Amino acid sequence: MSGLRDKLARHLKPSAQGQMTQASAGGGNEREPEGIPQKNPDAGRLSDSPADSGLSLDDALQGASGSGTAADQVAHNQAAAAVPESAASQLQASESADAGESREWDKLGAELYESPHGSFVRRVCTYPLHSYHGKYRLDDLQGTAHELNAFHPDQAPPDARGLLFFDTETTGLGVGAGNLAFMVGIGYYDTDVFVVEQLLIRHPAEERAMLAYLGELMERFTHIVSYNGRTFDWPILQNRYVMNRMRLNFDKWLHLDLLHPSRSLWKHAMPSCRLGKVEEAQLGYAREEDVSGALAPELYFLYLAEGKTDVLRGVFVHNERDIVSLAALSVLISRYLSEEEPLALKTSADLFRLGQWLLKMGRNAPGESVMELGYGKLIEGSSTETRAEGSELFLHYAAYYKKAGLRERAVDLWNRQIRQAKSTAIVPVEAYIELAMHYEHSCKDYSAALEMTREALDTLRRRRKLLRKNAKDVAEERQILHRAERLERKLENKPKPVPNRKSRKIADKPRSDRLPKYATPSLFDLPSNLNG
Repeated sequence: MSGLRDKLARHLKPSAQGQMTQASAGGGNEREPEGIPQKNPDAGRLSDSPADSGLSLDDALQGASGSGTAADQVAHNQAAAAVPESAASQLQASESADAGESREWDKLGAELYESPHGSFVRRVCTYPLHSYHGKYRLDDLQGTAHELNAFHPDQAPPDARGLLFFDTETTGLGVGAGNLAFMVGIGYYDTDVFVVEQLLIRHPAEERAMLAYLGELMERFTHIVSYNGRTFDWPILQNRYVMNRMRLNFDKWLHLDLLHPSRSLWKHAMPSCRLGKVEEAQLGYAREEDVSGALAPELYFLYLAEGKTDVLRGVFVHNERDIVSLAALSVLISRYLSEEEPLALKTSADLFRLGQWLLKMGRNAPGESVMELGYGKLIEGSSTETRAEGSELFLHYAAYYKKAGLRERAVDLWNRQIRQAKSTAIVPVEAYIELAMHYEHSCKDYSAALEMTREALDTLRRRRKLLRKNAKDVAEERQILHRAERLERKLENKPKPVPNRKSRKIADKPRSDRLPKYATPSLFDLPSNLNG
């Protein structure tokens, strides 16, 4: 265990009081203490209870009765007189131990909380609503929370006070019955503050009391907001209620899992969509001296082994930051949905992903306007960006406008993609194929379609010399050859040849020299009359 403590030593020292985040709007700064709670005055404390002494006074007095000698009687009287002093000393020691443990939790801003169902550790922090977390004020959600009904359009729009922000710290990564949520963090909007409550169990026997308290508190809310909670935190919590034989109707809450919009918006723009990375890149909030969530189980086991509360300091702060970040991220997502977030500094790639996400969420008008803004930026000549994103960005926008019925704009984008890609070593084939289909089916210009098809074939063969051969390239080349044959017949006005049924039947007979299915012809020796 000492080795584990050495490994985690840098996370065990008490950290200086952090700061929330400064405001960036209007030149004003709002700096709120992070990790220092303002306690709820109504919170109860664990009442003092004497430890079991193992021997009651009656038991001690019971033993030497009438038949003993005078010496025995004297010894008995002395023992009887000594027992109350021993019990009192044990009671004093118990009270002293409880008071000492309470003082240790006080150092973390937590308390031993006693509910009608039992005791556990509770930590309460409050943030004024004008506080900033990165670039976003916490009270901004009160005016845009109703926009989050895009996640559940068939339900009533949520109110900020109906949202419960939820995160857990668990003993493992699975969702099975053996995984225990030793800390549950929740956040919610109160009258003039944002409240973060953290519920911790000192041992598994306190889990039932914690779950009962949490279940009663959750009844006030309509929506659960989490980050990957739908597939991890929420199922674990359901399992713990089942394991404790406690009933809770989990279907009554609507779930807003912010991991999914984060992936849609930033998966291709960031190396990772972990909450810590998203809050740094998108919310403008960088954590300092933060304990990784992966270390939380080890720190909890260290606390169970040594009983020292200071090892959990970093876990409390990490969980608190996660909860507040969920609120700030909800502000950003709702501002996107309400068209209140400024987009002037967004790249055409960012705007494409945002526009596509808005369309997927059923917000067609804002989605189309964002796509138009991104198209304008792409055409205006952000050559540095298009080189960084690759010429596929033209293809993505072209696919959108093709589906929207704006073929002229799609054709222009395919041609731009070809012109830009010619300066690179590997040219994509898709633009040539799209232009070939356009000229063949829309314009009936078979000559231009055949030219694009041959360009696609030459491009594919040049690319094949640079990259390893694969089955996809073989299938793609067969399709291109088939297209070229069809276009040549159309140009010559020749009917499609009818296969000879007799010869076909003979050809289909099994032959001993036929290649096995896993054998592929040489990529450079494909027959010229092969049909796709």
